[in-house]
Amino acid sequence: MSFTVVHTADVPASGAEHPASSPWDRRLNGALGITRFGLYEVDLPAGATTVPHDHREDHAEDAYVVVRGSGWLVVDGTETALSVGDAAAVTEQPERWFRAGEDGCTLVAVCA
Repeated sequence: MSFTVVHTADVPASGAEHPASSPWDRRLNGALGITRFGLYEVDLPAGATTVPHDHREDHAEDAYVVVRGSGWLVVDGTETALSVGDAAAVTEQPERWFRAGEDGCTLVAVCA
């Protein structure tokens, strides 16, 4: 197979894919046949948060792009406001999580 296309809304949300998953994560790997990195759409309702986590054990880095709404990326207790079009990256060591703003927040997350 040279390529695959899916509509993200057709991929069920699941909080059971990995320890940092929230109930709003859509892990796109299986649907797309990706095996070398994690690709997620995270669609947080207003005020919702992802699970605080780090990647000290698996040595992964995370990258995020906000595609709808706004919220805060919290890294080791420091909050940074993010909105549509903002991209952020976090290395393996710090604890990180997202909190959605009053209109919710959708982001694309890559974990590699």
